Amino acid sequence: MTNILLTNADLLLTMDSARRELVHGALLIEENVITWVGTQETMPPLDDDTTRYDMRGKLVMPGMVNTHHHFYQTLTRVIPAAQDAVLFDWLKTLYP
Repeated sequence: MTNILLTNADLLLTMDSARRELVHGALLIEENVITWVGTQETMPPLDDDTTRYDMRGKLVMPGMVNTHHHFYQTLTRVIPAAQDAVLFDWLKTLYP
């Protein structure tokens, strides 16, 4: 199994107990398990077979997060015609 290293993330949310947000963060996945999270400067030694991905311009959130369609609604909830609408009028406004 190939290991995966994500580097240069504009922002990496660690989801640790301190809720750290790392600028230029990096994340190492070994055998499908996140084994290390940190900054570029503190990366552990890597095997030659590690697949590397440059995450510049990206936000990295470790783990599976199922946002399905509710993420879309966070962007559209300020549309005046949808605010304070009853359910079906709200749905027709957001999903014409």
